[in-house]
Amino acid sequence: MNQDTQKPKPYPSGSGYRPYYSYGSEIKNAEDSSSDLSRSHPPQTHVSTPVAVKKAAPVPPAPVPPAPVSKPPEKQSWWRKNPILIILVLVVVVGFLAVIYAGTASTAGFSGNKIAVINIHGTMATGELPYGSGYAGSDTVCGYIRQAANDKSVKAIVLRVNSPGGSPACAQEIVEEINRAQEMGKPVVVSMGDVAASAAYYVSAQADYIYADSGTTTGSIGVINTHVDYSEAYEKEGINVEVIKSGEMKDIGASWRPYTSQEKVYMQGIIDEQYEVFVNDIADGRNMSVSDVKNLSDGRPYTGQTAMELGLVDDLGNFYNAVDKAEELAGVSNASLYYMDSLSLSSILFSSEASGNTSNTENAAFIYDRLLSPQRENPYQLKASI
Repeated sequence: MNQDTQKPKPYPSGSGYRPYYSYGSEIKNAEDSSSDLSRSHPPQTHVSTPVAVKKAAPVPPAPVPPAPVSKPPEKQSWWRKNPILIILVLVVVVGFLAVIYAGTASTAGFSGNKIAVINIHGTMATGELPYGSGYAGSDTVCGYIRQAANDKSVKAIVLRVNSPGGSPACAQEIVEEINRAQEMGKPVVVSMGDVAASAAYYVSAQADYIYADSGTTTGSIGVINTHVDYSEAYEKEGINVEVIKSGEMKDIGASWRPYTSQEKVYMQGIIDEQYEVFVNDIADGRNMSVSDVKNLSDGRPYTGQTAMELGLVDDLGNFYNAVDKAEELAGVSNASLYYMDSLSLSSILFSSEASGNTSNTENAAFIYDRLLSPQRENPYQLKASI
């Protein structure tokens, strides 16, 4: 046996019989073995195929997590910092509203004799229009007069009038409630302010006593109807209005055409009819003859001084003179004043409008559509005013 064949062969790499060797060590051992074999055998030509050694793919560095961003401290709102103060403010406000509501929503908070004070301020129109809106609504004023008349602790009523007039129907509805209160034994006294003309004088004439200031504007007894004819402007702008109507006068007073001669006669008849009612009611209220009232009723305004001289008012004086006269006529003294319609936060929050009878939006729409929009056409409504 050849001595070279007896030489032990190196164990394969990764064998369980020995520890790992480096690749270089195995190559070196293999070369030593080859040299030993070459000494015993003749050299042979051998072409070795180089072994391509694959390089390990570079491992990318692990991403560095971004440094945590520290949040700025959250600012607390003022109300969170002061919860106790907020609670105290709410308690005070609620208590204040409760006191106002208790004092103005009913008459239970008053003791003894009372003089009810009701304002008629602004343009007069039918409907529920609260004091402070610039309009005197007949539903509102009549409701206050009726409430005062039904209250046994109310001994008299003072109407504080400051109005240029308005709707004949509004005045007639208020007159009816004034007469009812008088029939129930409640004297009614009027205190005129800056102006108490036309329909406002119509209402005032029904009172038991009238005070005016010397500078008050009153009178203006009469009825008027206005009609604006925009037909030429429509034609100039190329606006054509087509009308389909059931009767010849169904669009009487419309802005797209003038009155016909027949319509003028008809409208004059309506004005004359309203005027006769106006004059007769004033004559009854002031204990004057109809002819005397007609002599003063050509529509002209009077000062308070002149009106007193003509018998249209009883005396010159202010609001508190009217209160004193109301106590005198009622036979009481030291009566407390009960302002039934004073404008307050409670009247806004707790009024019938807010409670569902009618919305504030509907009131605003009524005021605009009926009173603030002079160009709004309504052929169904006769636009007479006093």
